[in-house]
Amino acid sequence: HTDAAAAAAAAGSAAAPAASSSSQGGLVELSSTVQLPQQGTAPAVSMPWVGFGTYKLSNARAAVRTALRLGYRALDSAYIYGGEKTEPETGAALAAALEAGEVTREEVFVTTKHWRKFHGYEPSLACLKTSLRRLQLAQVDLWLMHWPGPAWRTMNRRKDEIAAHGPFHYAAAGHEEDALPALRAETWRAMEDALEQGLTRAIGVSNFSVRHLQALKQTARVWPPAVNQVELNPYYQQRELQAYCAEEGIVLQAYASLGGQDASKATTASLGGPLLEAPPVAAAAEAHGATAAQVLLRWALQKRIIVIPKANREARATENTRLFHFSLSEPEMAAIDSLDRGEAGRTCWRNDPLRMLQFE
Repeated sequence: HTDAAAAAAAAGSAAAPAASSSSQGGLVELSSTVQLPQQGTAPAVSMPWVGFGTYKLSNARAAVRTALRLGYRALDSAYIYGGEKTEPETGAALAAALEAGEVTREEVFVTTKHWRKFHGYEPSLACLKTSLRRLQLAQVDLWLMHWPGPAWRTMNRRKDEIAAHGPFHYAAAGHEEDALPALRAETWRAMEDALEQGLTRAIGVSNFSVRHLQALKQTARVWPPAVNQVELNPYYQQRELQAYCAEEGIVLQAYASLGGQDASKATTASLGGPLLEAPPVAAAAEAHGATAAQVLLRWALQKRIIVIPKANREARATENTRLFHFSLSEPEMAAIDSLDRGEAGRTCWRNDPLRMLQFE
């Protein structure tokens, strides 16, 4: 996990993460890394700008093994992915690659995420220990709090009941809205202790709004979170969140970089059609001899946002590694920036009553 770190300018902020130096600001190859913010007395940690996502993979074990062979050196998983099957498949793939001598443990950055039903101190530590067992690791490189909201006492949630009683009607006991900030604080305290115990090299959050970050900061012993992994793409740019994270020194990591998988046809149409087909994206792709997916991933990288594209097919996984032979011009970046739809651009978590994160 070494990195030739130099100061990088992200959103013009002095608090921006450091990146390996080059004429392209550190974005020269698949193994290029960003230095995460220092957390307590833990050693400095560097993370690849491009990782391999494992959400909704049809065969995670095969896909992860292929990704490692293609040169990906960061794997993004979560306790809950694939009905809790993806994490052990990811671990099996990594173990096989290590056994075969294809990679060393130090070369591969492994992220996993705590699940919301384990909010609280002791449950969170138990969640991490399960993840470590599934991944066949003694330590992960980054552990994220996956979701700031409550667990549900049932998945059979009726819309009429939610309309009558509010979005927290089905929240699990102890996960009521007024209890959530303190509950997340206890989860973070467990994460801080896991960091000190060497169970993870860095800790962070996912899907946190500015409001949730501000609340967490009030009680945190370790600040800032190394990473905030969020839905972010040209349709949903979260500019206020980008600015806050830059100010606090939090590295942003994007999922749904290509537009997300959860949007209905009606929602996609209301946004102007699939993001991959947006005219500014298509124009940049044609100008650079690149694909639309490559343009969208490059757009994020040039904003100093880590990306974690997933791919079931080797050809697509290979395509997503080829992001370093071109740069988008300022006019091209501005044209893609103009696609921002604000809150209407959020397409993920569409079945969650609290998907817009409008809670304390």
